[in-house]
Amino acid sequence: MDILTLNSKEKLGCKMCDRCCIYRGDIRLTPINVCKISKYLRISIKEFLKKYTERLENNKLEIVLKTVGNLKQCILYDEKNKKCKIHKVKPMQCVMFPLVPENLKRDYFYNSGECKLEEFKEIKVKKWLNGNNNIYSKNKKICMEWIDFLEEIQPKLNNISNEELEEFYKILFENYDIKKLNLKSQMRKNIKIVKEKLLNFV
Repeated sequence: MDILTLNSKEKLGCKMCDRCCIYRGDIRLTPINVCKISKYLRISIKEFLKKYTERLENNKLEIVLKTVGNLKQCILYDEKNKKCKIHKVKPMQCVMFPLVPENLKRDYFYNSGECKLEEFKEIKVKKWLNGNNNIYSKNKKICMEWIDFLEEIQPKLNNISNEELEEFYKILFENYDIKKLNLKSQMRKNIKIVKEKLLNFV
């Protein structure tokens, strides 16, 4: 399978079907996703977390979008209009589909082939990823920071109680003022708080 870079050209587009919103597996969310989607839907973070997300059992500080029915359809898919309800602020996995990261740090991808678009013209990968809202370029760095953070703390999470885990969850996902513009700074601050607290469990 060919490795694609940002400057590679590939047949990418959208037929307005529902393939990208069913049987997708876990669509992971960063705290930035939570803040931006909550703001976009005009609901509180707590309401969004309760209504639209669930926690992964094996990854103690990761959350994913809920799915609906036998097709495991994304809870934020508008079936009637065949559109994503949060298209402008959708998670990175959704931004990239049908591309899959081979090495996200180096912007290497491969095409999963789940969208058959032979009639479409080739476009540059970076144009597909950024679209009209520049989601990829705006959020890749903070997304990588979140992934690195999770990898760093994962070994330490086995040594903490459920009560402490809940405290960290609230800090990382709920402790935000979505009316302010500095969401990335807020997330970095919360990551720092959790890291400092975890020093006691080394």
